Formats: sequence, C-alpha cells, structure tokens
Amino acid sequence: MAAEKKRLTSLLTKLGVGLGIGLLVALLTQGWLFELPIIDDVEHLTTDYRFQTRYNNATQGNPDQFKADFRQKSSVIIVGIDQPDVEAMPDKFPFPRNYYAHLIENLNRAGARVIAFDLTFTSDSPGDSVLREVLQKYDNVILGVNKPEEGTGGLYSVRSLDENYGNVFFTDNRQQVGIVNVLKDPDDKVRAYTPMYLVGEGLTPTFALATVGRYYNAQPLETASIEGRNFRLKDRAIPRFTPTSFMVNYYGPVETFHYVPFQQVIDDESFQTNDEIEIEESIDLFDEGTMSLFKDKIVLIGSKMPEERDFHATPMINPDGQNIMHGVEIHATAIQNIIEGNHIAPADSDVELGLIFLLSLLSFTGLLQLKHLKIKFIWLIELVAVILMLGLVFGIFQFAVLAFSNGNSYINIVNPSLAVVFSYVGTIVYQYLSERQQKALVKSMFSHYISPAVVNELIANPEKAALGGDKRELTAFFSDIASFTTISESLSPEALVVMLNEYLNDMTDIIIKHSGTLDKYEGDAIMAFWGAPIPQKDHALRACLAALEMQKRLEQMRPTWKKKGKPQLHVRCGINTGTMIVGNMGGKDRFDYTIIGDSVNLASRLEGANKQYESKIMISEFTHKHVQGKVVVRELDLIQVKGKTEPIKVFELLGATDMQRTSEQKEADEMYSEGLTLYRQRKWDEAIAYMNQAYQLDPTCYVSQVYAQRATLYQLHPPPDDWNGVFVMTTK
Repeated sequence: MAAEKKRLTSLLTKLGVGLGIGLLVALLTQGWLFELPIIDDVEHLTTDYRFQTRYNNATQGNPDQFKADFRQKSSVIIVGIDQPDVEAMPDKFPFPRNYYAHLIENLNRAGARVIAFDLTFTSDSPGDSVLREVLQKYDNVILGVNKPEEGTGGLYSVRSLDENYGNVFFTDNRQQVGIVNVLKDPDDKVRAYTPMYLVGEGLTPTFALATVGRYYNAQPLETASIEGRNFRLKDRAIPRFTPTSFMVNYYGPVETFHYVPFQQVIDDESFQTNDEIEIEESIDLFDEGTMSLFKDKIVLIGSKMPEERDFHATPMINPDGQNIMHGVEIHATAIQNIIEGNHIAPADSDVELGLIFLLSLLSFTGLLQLKHLKIKFIWLIELVAVILMLGLVFGIFQFAVLAFSNGNSYINIVNPSLAVVFSYVGTIVYQYLSERQQKALVKSMFSHYISPAVVNELIANPEKAALGGDKRELTAFFSDIASFTTISESLSPEALVVMLNEYLNDMTDIIIKHSGTLDKYEGDAIMAFWGAPIPQKDHALRACLAALEMQKRLEQMRPTWKKKGKPQLHVRCGINTGTMIVGNMGGKDRFDYTIIGDSVNLASRLEGANKQYESKIMISEFTHKHVQGKVVVRELDLIQVKGKTEPIKVFELLGATDMQRTSEQKEADEMYSEGLTLYRQRKWDEAIAYMNQAYQLDPTCYVSQVYAQRATLYQLHPPPDDWNGVFVMTTK
C-alpha cells in the first residue's frame, strides 16, 4: 500500500511539473503578464524562412516562368516611376500634376477598374487644377495620404470637416483616400498590414483596403469591420494575425508584380516625350498592346526613385541578395491577397495553448521515463534524450513549414518548441533535485553507519556501490561483550540501555572513523565490514586498526564506569578477510545492505573463539596476510571451527607497529613462540616451562597459560599418533 501510494505521488508530481512547464512557457509566450521581444524576433526569422522556402519550391529553379504565370492571373498591375521615366519627361521630377491627370485619362480609356496613387500630394504644384478636374470626373481614383500624427506626443490628430489629410486634392468625404504608411516589426521588416487607422474620432482605411473597397463598390472612407477572428470588407474575410493587422502573404521578391514604365502609359498621341521632341516624330508608347494590360485591373502608381525612400525590408530575398521591396508592391501584395482570398491564417490561440501544455506534459514525462532506463552507458541515455528533443523541435519546425507552404496556415514554431526544450531542461532540473533529495536521504541514513567520506564518495559515484549482490573480497568484523548476560542482570533495564548506548555509540564512531560500514547491532554485538560499498585496498588493515582503537577506548571508559558503580565491559573481537557477497538483502520494501558467506561466518566464530585463549582480538591467517608487518600479532593456534574440516591459523592482534613494548614483553614473545614450537613437537615438559616463563615476563600473555594447561593434560593423556596440533572447536 505504501509503495502504491509512493508511485502515485511520484506520478502526480511528474504530471504537475509537466503542466507547470507548460504554464511557464505560456506565461513567457502568450503576453499575459509581459512580452519577451527575443521570442518574437526568433519567430520572425522562422516566418522569413517559410516565405523563402515556399517561394523556392514554387519557382522550382525557374523564377521567370513563375513571375509570368503570376502576372497572368494577378488583378493588380503597377505603373512605376523610375529614372528612365524621369529622363524621358520634358519636365523635372516631381512631375507637374497634369501628368497624373493625363495618366488617369489614359488608364480609364484602357478600362482600368481602380486607379490608386501611392503618392502623397502634400503641396500645391503646377497642373493642380487639371488634376482636380479629372478627379471630379472619375470616381475610381484612390489618393494616398499619410497617417496624421502630432509632432510631440505621437498621438493621432483630430480631423475637422475641412481637413485634407495633408493631401491638396482631398475636398470632401466623397473623395476616396487610403493611408499609405506601412506597419514594421521591431527588426524593420514589413510582415503585417493594418486595415485601418484611428484618425481623430474616426477610422480611415489604409491604402490597400481603400483600393479593394472601391473595387467592390464600397463607400468612400468605408473601413473593414471586425467579426471574430476576421476583418471583413464587403464579402472579403481577412484572417486577423494580430488584433489590429493581418499578415502580408508575399508571392515573391521585388518586381514579382508587373511593372509598366510611367512613360509607356502617359505617352499617347497627345503627349510628347523628350525623344519625340528630339526626333520630331510621334512614338506613342501607349498603344493598344499597352492598353490591353490594364483592362479590368487595379492599377497602382508608385515611385521607384531613391529620393522618395519608399522601400522597405521584407521576408523575401531578391536576386541581388537584398530584401528590399518598393512600398507600392507591398500594397499590391496586400490588395492581391484580399481579392483572391489568399491569406495566412494563424492557428487558433486556444489550440496553440493546448498544444503547449500537451507537449510540455508528454515531453517531460516521456524524456524523464527514458532517463530512468538503466544501462551501462548513462551518457548514451542523455544523448538519446537530446536527439529526441531536437527531433521533436525539428518535427514541429517541419510541420509548421509544410502547413505554411501547402495550406497557408501559420503555426507558431518558437512557442511549442520552447515547450519541448523547457521540458528537456526540466528533466535535468527534476533529476538534479530528485537526486539531491535522494542523496540527502542516503547521506542522512548511511552516515549513521558509514564514514562521511565513504558516504560522499558513494553519492558522487553510486556505481561503486554495486548494489544487488556483488561478490568481492572484504573484511568482516564481529564484537561481543564478555559475560553480557551477567552484566545485564546486574543493571536495571534503563541503566542497561544507557550504558549499552554509550558503548555502542563510541564503538560505532570508531568504525566510521576508519571508513567501515556498520552492518547491524544484535543486542550488545556489533557487526561491521570494510571494503564496501566503496572498494578499499587496505580494508583488512582498517578493520584491525579500528578493533585496536575500540579496545583502547574501552580502557579509557572503564575508570569512568567504575566511579559510577557500573560494570566493567570487556569486549572480544573477531576479524576475517575473504570472499563475501555484499548488497541489498531482503524484500522489495524492506532490505539491508549487508554481507553473507562462509567468510562472514568465520569472523563470527573467531569472535567466540577468543574465550578459549582469553584474547581480545582474534584475526584469521587470511587477514594476517594482508596486515603482516603493519601490526603486531601473536600466533594463537591452528583451529578447526564448527562446521569446517580444514584448520586455519589464528592470531591475537596486539597493536600497531608503533606500539610500545617493554623488553620483558619482547622476551616473553620469544619464550611463547619457542614454547609453541615445543608444544607442537610433543615436548610437554619443555613447552610448559617456556609458557610459564613467558607468562611471568608478560602477565597479559594469557594464551601461554592455556598451552601450559593443555601440555599438562597431554602429559597425562597423550594425543593420538595422528595429532597435528589442531584445536577442534565444538561450540560456536
């Protein structure tokens, strides 16, 4: 039940984090609280890429044919004023206004449906009266005007009844005008088009909307209405890209639309160009072929002259590598978009928001699940996660590009991509915090029975733990308090617990100090081991030094206990080195990090064997091989523990190599060693003599009295002929 609850909590936490990432991305991208310009900047770059990619796919390496096909179906044609036109005219640029009157006459004669001037006539000029008369004559002419603004605050001016929008030819509200100012993004590119501006207390259509309005017989100054997600002008629905604009759906780079030179349209039989004046012969460029170009077309008149500065950056790349387009062609693009209903429709904001949350949730939980896989090469999992993240971002990118190219649908790339990227980063943060929490838990738990240095090493390199059962060479340690049953009977339960805790606390500190791992307490007994979870080359020596320090600490504690009237504790220790199995042992919910095996059992037997020799620390010959020359020992015996058939040599651990030994003790060691040799040679009398002398020189050499007693016994009852000196233990 607890495990199920834990898994449910973990799942809910992950779901919560995934949704939280989605909320964070939404806050950063949806403009609810603030806006991050960098996100829009990156999205604009993807917009430019989409336009250029679509154009490249459409042209298929033949842009001239693409332009020819487009111009054939386009409803808009441009009369451009360029340097050759200026050179061909008898009067200097800017031209007298009667030139434009003549142009209007010719275009109407050719059957133009709407004539729109992307020129602002802001001051009086020769020929104004002629142009004014023509404007009164025809109702299909749109005049370009600038958006009026106050010079200080940038607020829109209040228009009075006789105000002329800054255009000398605007006479009353029946005159059709359109604001020619274009909307630019912060990077100075034109990607969107505003259908109308607030001028004073009323709305005025922009140039393209006024032109289209006249094309569909709208009233002068009639503006588009807003209906849900669209602007609407007559029966034309225009998807809103922002609350106040729609996206300009570019067909191609500069001069994709058909430009007809100004001189070709004005030069009829009644007009003379400089060439005609010079050669005194009529050329008349405005012939039937030219006239046929304008039949039922919307004709825009605009300047390509550099001094007019009517050029702007767009998403389209021109053949010369620039991205400049004349303002008149931007207007032409917006007009053509509206007439043929060729619009870029943005994805529903609610759908995008749902996609952000869905991607955040799925990406986070999916990538996190991937990272939980256990394989040998962890970096490979991380590499796969990065590849998946980049693959998802690339998939979003490609899908958005295809939707744009094939369906005129604009799907935001940056926002859902951020959901994926943030989800990946979220998995890193989540793992870090989870591992940090886990490490803190492990450190808190293990620090009670493992050296802090070992814990830190295990946390930094968890693979060194090799949890789950690993066979390796370790050193096992067992200790037990001598006559503990008698001691426990002499104390109250409370006093016993206090004394036992004091003892166990100090002994455990010593084990941890020597980088040992406390396995468990069993009453007064302590079980520990060295060499795991962190491998230690000197695990046997560490165990021996820890046992020696324990005995030293007990010597310091006994006087204090004696003063308090408490029993004197004497502790026996057994140490063995050998191959053992170490790992987590137990059930899936409850387990211990412990050691098992015959080598562990032998260490336990050695602890009990100390009683036979009145020794404090007994180590096996296997441990002795690791510590020989690094500690001082006394050979005890060849013993055969219960359950085993092979005898092992055991030693009493006396101290470290720097221990202070008196001359009597050193001589006693020599006497004991010689006595042991004589004992094994069955020379009982001599063995007894040597052992007694060793005990006289060093009363702590208790084992010498053990051998003296055995030799005395063997004098009376000699061992069998096949006796090899092995002492067989019949108890644990």
